[in-house]
Amino acid sequence: MGSPVKMSHVQAHLPPNCCHLVKSSFESLLQGELDFLKGIIFSHTCDVMQGLADIWALQKRTPLQFTLMMPSRLDSELSRTYVKAEINRFKDFLETRVGKIPLQNLKASVQLFNRIREKIEELYHHRRKSPHSISGGELAQIIRAGYLMDRQRYLELLYDLVNELPEKTEEGEKRVPIYLVGNMTHSPSYFSLIEESGAQVVQDDLCSGTRFLRLMVQEDADPVEGLTHRYFASFLCPSKHKGVHAHIEALVEEVHKSGALGVIFLLYKYCETHYFDYPDLKQALESKGIPTLLLEVEDPSYSIEQYKIRIQAFIEMLNPI
Repeated sequence: MGSPVKMSHVQAHLPPNCCHLVKSSFESLLQGELDFLKGIIFSHTCDVMQGLADIWALQKRTPLQFTLMMPSRLDSELSRTYVKAEINRFKDFLETRVGKIPLQNLKASVQLFNRIREKIEELYHHRRKSPHSISGGELAQIIRAGYLMDRQRYLELLYDLVNELPEKTEEGEKRVPIYLVGNMTHSPSYFSLIEESGAQVVQDDLCSGTRFLRLMVQEDADPVEGLTHRYFASFLCPSKHKGVHAHIEALVEEVHKSGALGVIFLLYKYCETHYFDYPDLKQALESKGIPTLLLEVEDPSYSIEQYKIRIQAFIEMLNPI
């Protein structure tokens, strides 16, 4: 997910017009923060990430490295055949270098991640009913923790948290419902800024948010078949193509379902795949009467006050009274 690290080494290896995820990840490697890693898996999501994979390998600091070459076109049956073969190639890579993966272990892992998704989905539902019980910043920290800690322990904590949530809906100040679109930007500060401006994120389309929730895997199927199917059934990422209008139609429908009055695009600077989609998405939403706001961000951010003013102005426009 990247980290709020000061860039002091990465400039010697990467051009400045790389996104924060790429720069901060490589900076962490160069500073020695990732020397504990036994292996790393890259996915060919964009040209910059593919370039990072090559530069990362040159450092020879991570013993095992693999690039999962997922197809960009999802509107072809040949793509399904390719994805299944690529997952099996990845499985062979792990079994050759790490150890045999028993079928029951793979099924158990599928179940574990499905349960995690279900519990996070419950948190989203609870926040829509009772937004004051868990703040946006707290939700962001909870989700970020899921990418950093032992998954089994994470699930146990999620069960405890969900069970302790109050059943009754809390009354509080009414907030303007907002839909959030972006990449790996689950930094608590942005969610807090939105809430401090009198709004609430009722739903999102973040790489680190509800896109993860849409990746449920069929548990009664062969795990590789299930993983293959879920890749084509999930909500679209801008780096994938499933038709000219597919992403536009899906996003407009999601925003309508959420009841959001406006959409905030929270995009890392220089993320070309998201910015290529942005003009079409903006036009489609605003043609339906849904206002939008674009925020270009990095982490850590040095323009918090500027973001705060722009968000406040946007929320006031949506709720002038």
